[in-house]
Amino acid sequence: MDHNKIQNLIKIDDIHNVLKREIQVTNEPQPIPQNLYQNIANLIYLLNEQNEKNDFEPYSMEDDANTANDDDTDATVDEDDATTAAISKQINTELISMITKLTSLLFILRCKKIFNSSKSSPENFEYSNLTDEEKYVFFGNREREKRIDVILKMLLGGKPKTLEKIVSSINENFIMVRFLDSMEQFVGVNMNKYGPFKKDDVAILPFENARPILESKKAVEIRQLV
Repeated sequence: MDHNKIQNLIKIDDIHNVLKREIQVTNEPQPIPQNLYQNIANLIYLLNEQNEKNDFEPYSMEDDANTANDDDTDATVDEDDATTAAISKQINTELISMITKLTSLLFILRCKKIFNSSKSSPENFEYSNLTDEEKYVFFGNREREKRIDVILKMLLGGKPKTLEKIVSSINENFIMVRFLDSMEQFVGVNMNKYGPFKKDDVAILPFENARPILESKKAVEIRQLV
């Protein structure tokens, strides 16, 4: 691993200390570096990259056998290198496991704090303490709460026509799926025909039609990253 990269990497102790302080602060999420999650993702990436390099350079008993008669010392060195690579990979794997556990605890804890504090005391909510990753989750949660409020308002306000119009939009939601098995043609909720499909075919389907297919494990959703 590049020496300059190593010097700039976040340390596991840093992640642990952030988590420890977050547990001690019970009300709102504490201020943390804006690039914290990016730095953690970069660390995991480099550790995985190092493991892949170790996989591409496996220790070969056959190679040692071919070179043993020529140079026993070289064979011993090769064996030592292979042992070092195996140990390095094991250490990296353990580090990745530790980092993912610490980061998962930290992120979930902070998200729970964000949801609770923004709802219980919005006037005191420190939005500036959120990282961009947390803001992404925060806005998604706001949209969820907004939809709940709209449905309750129309339902309890006795507005069936407006309610029907709102919920009819569910038929306009589409998701992308990849089929794990063949499937015959069917008519969607929008009265359009879909299929037939073969294994590994990719299709964009109405959510209401895709849901039972996904639940029956006949397809998996393809999530597009933005």
